[in-house]
Formats: sequence, C-alpha cells, structure tokens
Amino acid sequence: MAVQPNQQFTMDPPAQQSFVRFFKTLPEKASTTIRFFNRIDYYTLHGSDALFAAQEVFKTTAVCKMIGAEPNKTQGVILNKNHFEAFIRDLLLVKQYRVEIYVNQGSAKNQDWILEYKGSPGNLTQFEDILFGNNDIAVGASLIAVKLGFEGKSRIVGLSCVDTISTVLSVCQFQDNESFSNLEAFVVTLAPKECLLIQGEGSEEFQSLKQVMERSNVMITIRKKSDFSAESLIQDLNILIKFAKGQQQNAQSLPETNLKVAMCATAAIIQYLDLTSDNGNMNQYTLKQIEQSKFIKLDTAAMKALNIEARTDAPAFTNGAPTSILTLLDKCRTPQGHRLLSQWVRQPLRDLSLIKERHDIVEVLVEDTELRSALNEDHLRRIPDLQQLAKKLSRKKANLQDCYKMYMCVSHLPKLVELISDSSDKPALKAMIVEPLKELLTDMDKFQQMVEQTIDLEAVEKGDFIVRSDFDDELKELKDHMKELETSLQPLLDKAANDLSLEAGKTLKLECNQQYGYFFRITLKEEQVLRNKKNYTIIDSNKSGVRFRNNKLNDLNNEFIIARDKYLVQQKTVVSEIIDIAAGYSTPLKSIGTVIATLDVLTAFALAAVTSQKTFIRPKMLSADSGILNLEQVRHPCLEIQQGIDYIANDVNFEKDVCQFCIITGPNMGGKSTYIKSVGVTALMAHIGSFVPCNKAEISVLDAILARVGAEDSQIKGLSTFMIEMIEIATTLKIATSNSLVLIDELGRGTSTYEGCGIAWSIAEHLAKNIKAYCLFATHFHEITRLADGVPIVKNLHVSAIVDNDKLTLLYKVKPGICDQSFGIHVAKMANFPQNVIEFAKRKQSELEGYQGVDFEGFENPSKKRKVIKKAEDYMTKFIEQCKSLDRSLSDTELEKNISKFKKEILSHNNHYIKLLLSSS
Repeated sequence: MAVQPNQQFTMDPPAQQSFVRFFKTLPEKASTTIRFFNRIDYYTLHGSDALFAAQEVFKTTAVCKMIGAEPNKTQGVILNKNHFEAFIRDLLLVKQYRVEIYVNQGSAKNQDWILEYKGSPGNLTQFEDILFGNNDIAVGASLIAVKLGFEGKSRIVGLSCVDTISTVLSVCQFQDNESFSNLEAFVVTLAPKECLLIQGEGSEEFQSLKQVMERSNVMITIRKKSDFSAESLIQDLNILIKFAKGQQQNAQSLPETNLKVAMCATAAIIQYLDLTSDNGNMNQYTLKQIEQSKFIKLDTAAMKALNIEARTDAPAFTNGAPTSILTLLDKCRTPQGHRLLSQWVRQPLRDLSLIKERHDIVEVLVEDTELRSALNEDHLRRIPDLQQLAKKLSRKKANLQDCYKMYMCVSHLPKLVELISDSSDKPALKAMIVEPLKELLTDMDKFQQMVEQTIDLEAVEKGDFIVRSDFDDELKELKDHMKELETSLQPLLDKAANDLSLEAGKTLKLECNQQYGYFFRITLKEEQVLRNKKNYTIIDSNKSGVRFRNNKLNDLNNEFIIARDKYLVQQKTVVSEIIDIAAGYSTPLKSIGTVIATLDVLTAFALAAVTSQKTFIRPKMLSADSGILNLEQVRHPCLEIQQGIDYIANDVNFEKDVCQFCIITGPNMGGKSTYIKSVGVTALMAHIGSFVPCNKAEISVLDAILARVGAEDSQIKGLSTFMIEMIEIATTLKIATSNSLVLIDELGRGTSTYEGCGIAWSIAEHLAKNIKAYCLFATHFHEITRLADGVPIVKNLHVSAIVDNDKLTLLYKVKPGICDQSFGIHVAKMANFPQNVIEFAKRKQSELEGYQGVDFEGFENPSKKRKVIKKAEDYMTKFIEQCKSLDRSLSDTELEKNISKFKKEILSHNNHYIKLLLSSS
C-alpha cells in the first residue's frame, strides 16, 4: 500500500484564500506540465495536478484536500521531500512530462510566487542533484534541435544533439525528402527525449517534422526563430569546448562549424539549456559530427515491430519473460552499461571489423564460464556510475564520499584487468578493454595518492567522510577530542548490556551513522527488554532492529556531534582544494566509465547467449557484396523463453540474384508475423555484436532494417490505420537499397480489398524488381503469389496447417510454395462463432470467390491451377481485343463468322478453366 502523506497545510484560512486567488491567475498550461509549490518543509500541488499526483504517488485521490473558500476553492495535495524527489524522477525520466517549481519570495499572506526551476525530458540541468545525487540512473537524456535550410532547390536539415551526461554536442547536416525519412533514421539512432523546433505556423514541412517526432515519442518544444541564430555561437563554443592538446583554442577552427544550418540548431540548444551560465560546463564539452553511415538505418516502425525496446505503456516482462530485445539482453551491472546497451540496440554497426571485434569478445566470455561469472557477479557490481561522478567532479559539485567511491573503484580495477589478461590473449579484448584500462589507470595514480593522503580512511569505515586531522592543529585537536569521546563510549555498552541482561557486541551493539551519531541497537525480537525502562529512549524501529540511547550516551553523543560538526566546518577549505584537484581527473574517469560500459554490455551479451533456452551461436558476418542472408533454425528469443512454449524454428535463405524476395501466405495465427520478426531481430542482434538464436547464421552486412508489421489507429494524432501504414511504407521505399532487410506484414488493409491488393502488389513488385532488397512479405492476398512467375528472385513460402475432421491444427512450419486454401472460417470456428454464422460465411465465400474456387483438372496442384487460370485470362483478353478490332461496318453475318473463328482458336488451346466457364454458362 502506498504511504500516505503526513503533513498538514500550515496556511490559515485567509492565506489559503490568498493563495487560491493567485493560483487561478496562473497562465494555462498543458496537461503534461506539472506545477509544484515549494513550501520549504514540503511541496504542494493544486487543481488537476493535485488529483494526478495523488493517484500516481498515493494511488488514491482521497488524500486531496480542498483549500480556500467558495467560490474560490481548489484541490491540494502535500508531498514530503522523498515523495517529491521520487515523483520528479518518474515525471522527467519515465513519463516524459515537463515540471515547474514555484517559490514564494514573500510571506504566506503576500503570495509572491515566482517560477524558480523548470525541467523537461531533454533539459534536466536544474534537477540533476535530485535525479542523480544519490541514485545511479541508467537512462540517458539527450535533446535535439532541428532547423531547415536550402541549398539551391535541395532541402537541408540541420540537426544538433546534446548528451549532458557524456557532455557531447553532436551535429550533422543532410539532404532529405518531404517525408523526412533520413531525419527519422537519425532520431531512432540518437533516441532524444525532446526536440526543439521553430514554430511553423501550420506549414506542411512543420507538420511533417511534428509527425516524425510524434511517431518516435519525442516531446516537441517550440522556440522562437531568434533562438536559432548562430550570431554568438563561436563565443559560446569557446567557453564550452574542451580542446585537445596542441589544438587551436578557437571553435572557428573546428570543421563541424562549417555546417551552418546545424550550427543554428546548436545555438538553440545552448540557449535553451543555458549551458554557458554554469561554470561547471566550462571546457567540458566535445563537438563531433554524427556519422550515420557507421550505423544501420532503423525506422520507427522497425523499432516498434521488432519490439527492440519495451513500450512505456506495457510491462518489461510478461509471465517472467522479457517483452523486448533490450530487456532480454540487458543483464548489465553498471548504470553506464545500461545506457550504452540502450544506445547500441539503436545503432547496429555496418563496419564488418567492428562487428567481428565485438563477437570475438563475446565468444571469449561465452566459452570462459569462470571469467564471465567473475565479471558479472563480482567485479562489475563494484563499479559506480563513473560518467555521472566525472560530471559532478568537473562541475565541482562532488564531495569526499564521491572521491572515496572513485578511489575504491580505481583501486579495484587492476584486479579486473589482471583477471581478463590471465584469462585470454584475444587481440580484441586487449585492444578494446585491457590496454585502454591500463593507460587510464596510470593516469589515475596521483589521484589515488591524493585520496590516501587527504581522506581519513579509518573514519570512512564508520560512515564519516572527513579529511585527515594532520592538515592543521585545530583539526588535530578536534580529532583527539572525538577519539576520547569514542573511548568513553565502550564502558556505556558494557553497562547497558549488564542492565538489560544482554550480551555486549552480540545481542546489544553500539553503532554510529552520519544521521544519528552513536546509538545502541537490538533486534526486534529483543524489543521487550526496553519496556518499562525509563532510562532508555527509543530513536526508531525498523527491519534492522530497535535503535535507542540512555541519558549518558545521549549526552556524550551530543558532544560528539558538536565536535564532528566543528570538524566539518573547519575542513571546508581543505575539501574545496581536494575537489579542485580531483576535478582534473574527470576526463580519464569518464573514459574509464566508457570502457567499463563496453565490457559490461559484452558480458551481458554472453550471459544472454548462455542463459537462453537454447544457447545462441556466433553468426558468420560477411561483407555487404556477398549477398547472403542464411539463417538455419532461427528462433524468436523473446518467445522461446516463455513458459509453456515449444518454439518451432524455421530457416531463411536469401542469395542475391537467386532468392531475395519471399512471399509468405498461410492462416491467421499460423506464425507468419513471428517468422519475419525473428529474422529481423536476429539480423539486428548480429549487427550490435550479440550472438543469435539460430543453429547457424551467415549474414551479409546490411545497411538498413525496415519494417511494416501491424498497425494501429492514432486518434490523438488524427491518423487512421491505413494512413499510418502508408506513411511507414513510404519511408521504407525511400530508404531501402539492395543491401536492406525489409519486413512487411499484411500490407493493404484499411481500404477496399481490390485497392489494397493493388497497392500491396505494386509495392511488392517495386521492391522485388527495382530495389531488390532482402524482403519477407507476409500477405493474405494470394493473388500476389503470381509475382513469382514473372520475377525470378521472388519465391513463395507458406506456413503449414492441417485440417482433419473440419478441425484446424497450426504447425508453424514454413515450407516452400503457396498456401492452397484460406483458413479464415476455421479460425472463426476456433473463436466459437455461432454455427449459423459459420454456414452463412461458407455460402458467401463460395459466391464471392466465383470460379476461382471451383475444381477442374489440375486443381489439386495450386501452382498448376494458377498457371491454367493465368493462361485462360490471357486468351480471354486476346479474344476481347480481337473482337474490338473488327470493322463495325461489316454485316452481322460476317461479324458472327469472325467471332466464331476467334472462339474456335481459343478453344483449340484446350484450357480446362475456359471449358469449365463455358459449361457453366
């Protein structure tokens, strides 16, 4: 059950009425913006925000209270500091809402409230202490800005992206089409939470940009056109950029600044985040150009169709099984590992050498059980969020506890390096992990020495993070006094143990923490010994036991805390100097975090491979021009792991100029969608460096994985199922090349049968004849299977089923050839349709199919039957054209004579379908 709020509104009735009057004057806001009011000891929300917060935090609106007087009354709810921080994290990092925090500069009666803090999914700057202060946050938070420009008649898109955790500004500039399909691929790659756009006043281009962002679930923030001015950009970059040694200390010399449209977008980001106003950002950022050519292109539809990431409105696990590829693979132990894996699944590699390098390391970790277990269960678990700590250091917001965390981590890493070095001499492991860590650890030697010389490591064991007392005489005097007090505490433990008939150090313990200082602790089972003991005061009770003091301990503890507080005040100057020195190590520390993240992800890949129901195998990766995509007994990794599932594996065999396009027919629920998704998922996993769920895999490097699998209405965006389908397939046709993998399922629904079939056929033919991509095309339009007759690289496949005694059994096995019948009515039976409805459906089916469904010689062979009908249609077309060509001035007798001649010529072909039509007329 959710914890209920325990604060009460401290406003008297006049103050409540005054506040409500002010609250009702606030400007209107979007429902996805939540306003908080900081009342020092607690926070409040009001109106619809109060109802929302009450439901989200306390799971009931009963905690809301009405404040004010009629007619000016409104709901209010109170959040304590813990509830507030947890709710802020949920709003910004999960729900992707905006947040505003108001502070009262006057008295409660004056209601002089101002907006002091605001944040959004892409702008977490003012909330970093809340979000990341004492928490390892595994999610990234990048922000992009997009500006349009023109070079002649060509549309240019300028894109800038900032990641405030890794302190990287990434830019690119490219040509794009009216659908912005290239921009969509970049958005999928970068995974931004928020996008800055210039208000387009309803222009078509602005609406298209909005659609791209909405499809990718990116929050849109409208900014003024003047925010995209690069007038003072070079000056701002000179403040933010960390230049390399020997590099000209002027941003104007950086090649990225030549991307003029992208630089305008960068200017908007810097202004929106107000990066230059924070001294902690000075000389911390790197400016780089995004190279999309390094990565496979993914569209938003492919991300959804292949369930690459868990949906925000759905659980990550169902019946203990992961619902997405990211959840399946994410066995990382570090926050930086979680973030990197989330990035990798959106950025499959196209560089064959880099892919093989990752596979080499995963192979070592799969084969070496001891190494894999040691990394996963011990070494990686010890690593804190080094990237976040490095950022705190660079901004000089770190403390002694942060320095100690870094010290302990860096002290442990040589053991990790030694373990890897002893376990394998694989060149990839040395190049990616061992050698970089050795170099970086050398850079951190002096940091470790500084920590050992400045931080009191003995005090750390008691939970106190203080500097060593030998820094000045007053610190030494205070330290000696604290030691005297600690020495005098031991007799108190013995006396209390004797008084309570407990054993000192076992059932009764003397403990210390930063919050309470010194106290006694017993287990909850021993709590009764304190009853009726007036000399003892209970501090609190929890699962770990009962904490309490007697009067003497209370007096000594107060004296100890006073001495400790004086010590903390006295050491402030020394601490500041320590943090200043430590800040110089933020760069190597961040680099260590990056290397550890890589090792963490590759270890997670190895774990996923060996803990699957059937061990994943290493795919054989080939160059793009090899033209092969062969998967033997490919499985869907998220389905095979589910309980009670006996997964039926299948093969796929693509070879350029032999078979590049497969049309798949078969009954609903027969496994068509699962089959094509399993191929897409396997290809993606191979390109990010993971092993794959197959018996054998040969995969030529792809340049894109594009999908249109399933569609749904988007009423909020005003788009129908068919419109979404057309938008997705338009993107596919514009991006796909002969080295792309295209997955299409049930294209052409949402419009008339014949129109849908026509659209599906034309798209299939375009993909097969012109683009020649690797394509799996699942359809219920059996007419499209005729495409295989005219295009050699097109092959027909079908998922098999058996009908026995009018009962349908799905076999989930993919076989060559077309499905020779439709099973829709059998599926209706499985859904328990009324019998009279089933019978009527059969009659209607017979009427609608006409003679396509009748039997004639050769009907037992679907392929032969289709060829007979095709020839008959050609003969009939020729007959009609001959009749049309007759001279209308001829007599009726002559016309009949010519028509009879044409008819006799057709009948001479002895086509069984034409004979059947004539016999039934």
